[in-house]
Amino acid sequence: MSRGILITIAALLISLNSCAGPPQRITEYLSGFQSPTDGARPIALPLNAGLVVVLPEDELGKSTTLSQEALQSVAERLQKAIQASPHIVIQRIFPSITIPANGSYGLSLARLQGLAREGSPATMLVVVATSRSASKLRFWPIRETQLYVRMDAALVEVATGLVLTTESGEDDYVMAEALDYVQRISYPRLYYRNFTFGGPFTIVTGDPYKALGEQTFRGAAEQLGMRLRMRLE
Repeated sequence: MSRGILITIAALLISLNSCAGPPQRITEYLSGFQSPTDGARPIALPLNAGLVVVLPEDELGKSTTLSQEALQSVAERLQKAIQASPHIVIQRIFPSITIPANGSYGLSLARLQGLAREGSPATMLVVVATSRSASKLRFWPIRETQLYVRMDAALVEVATGLVLTTESGEDDYVMAEALDYVQRISYPRLYYRNFTFGGPFTIVTGDPYKALGEQTFRGAAEQLGMRLRMRLE
């Protein structure tokens, strides 16, 4: 095969790959569900749905992991953000659940159907929340920890497991703390990722890592709610 033909084939493959969209991450957590073959099934609106937040077990050992009460608060914030649209009503928020290890294909359709029997919603909004963090020494003795939270959501028909639509939301915040244990008036502090170190910021009382987790999960929930509203509209 000539060099010119090989170059042409390689260019065609690159073109095809660039046209293909990235896979929806939510499908990596679901087992036994089905996606619409055309990817564009119409959704009858307005829509009534239940909501459940799902955490992989790998999230549970992190210093920024939310308590059940904090997760409930995040779910309520997401509910409020979604219901700013007239096209969807969250009828019930179900208790959060965990799935094994990193969550890969950890949520079965049977488990979701069993959960939904309690409130009998025909449709469920499944939200899988994951996080990662990175730390650096800004200058001695100040260390910054940046938390990234991603929420992947699927709107699912409970009876059939059909995924009607998917969406995601992300956010990140920074927590700065002093490592020399000297009490300082303005530390630890929280600030948004694109704010400067000098402010604006929020001074933290209590566990700074829990505060970082709560703030970032709330931010990701608001981003997800906004994007879901835009998709349904």
